[in-house]
Amino acid sequence: MITSAFQLGEEILSKTLPYKLHQDLWRKYDFSPLDLNYENWTTIKYLNNDCSSFSDEINTVPNNCGGLYLFTIKCSVINKLTEYPVYIGRAQYTANQNLRKRCREYFTKYLRSDERPLITKMLKYWGNELYLSFITIDENIEIVDLEKKIINSLLLPFNSEIPDVEIRQAVAAF
Repeated sequence: MITSAFQLGEEILSKTLPYKLHQDLWRKYDFSPLDLNYENWTTIKYLNNDCSSFSDEINTVPNNCGGLYLFTIKCSVINKLTEYPVYIGRAQYTANQNLRKRCREYFTKYLRSDERPLITKMLKYWGNELYLSFITIDENIEIVDLEKKIINSLLLPFNSEIPDVEIRQAVAAF
């Protein structure tokens, strides 16, 4: 519980997110081959009301394909106007991976670890206001390419800033 102006200031500072706008980066890539209009994405509440587990809607995320997913923070003060994109990711469809499995990994794997501190912070500070949007994409190579372009275009606060850096395929450490 916040009991002083100092504590409020510390709380606000710890939850401040950078928002970067850069038109040249937005225009750098041609996204026209795929209609990425946000109306084509499906959006669900990510966690249940006490953030102890997934919302029941997680089962609507397909487990028979890959695609892109986007975490957003939604503030109910002015609905639709105060939706803040914070992280974009990809899920390729393989024998061991799919869109639902990948989206679930953020809560099951990263919430209680220090492996990805930005993701842990996203879940810890924003879990109750966190929504997941996803769009299915058939081709794995297109999924990787689109994720790279979107990361390099939007510079979302919980993605690592990597403008113009190629995203390499994940490799198991062990």
